[in-house]
Amino acid sequence: MNVRKITLMSILIAIAIALSVIDSFIPSFIPGFKLGLANIVILIVLYTLGIKEAIIVNLIRVYLAALLRGTIFNIGFMMSLAGAILSLLVMIAIKVLAKRISILTVSITGAVFHSLGQILVAVMYFESANMFYYLPILGISSIVTGIIMGIIAKKIIATNIIQNQKQKHDF
Repeated sequence: MNVRKITLMSILIAIAIALSVIDSFIPSFIPGFKLGLANIVILIVLYTLGIKEAIIVNLIRVYLAALLRGTIFNIGFMMSLAGAILSLLVMIAIKVLAKRISILTVSITGAVFHSLGQILVAVMYFESANMFYYLPILGISSIVTGIIMGIIAKKIIATNIIQNQKQKHDF
């Protein structure tokens, strides 16, 4: 990995962390639900820089955002990490295996699986399958926010900001 790519990834990590922190301050009528603003950055990285870079940005973002919020290594962190890992794995699988699937579908699926990952951790932590009753509410909300985040990521990618930066500096 060259210096320019590391620098670009660092900037994208900073943006993802900022969006994640902002997201935590936005009130929600659904307890524990977040918009998933940082997923915009993860989608952009996945579609412009690649799978390995998306994994790196996603994991660093989750860890540093939890560190900043003071929630490192508690149940909130574990739920966020599980959701981030599961959603990214599913988004990667869909993107790789189904070439004709749109970024919008990848975003929606990622959002839904993020909620599923969080619910699975909650079920294990609280030792109660009753947590699954919360899944339809989170699922519907995830579909809505997945659409919004996917549209935003698609529009940003269409501007070719990342690609233009790569081309501008390639000699």
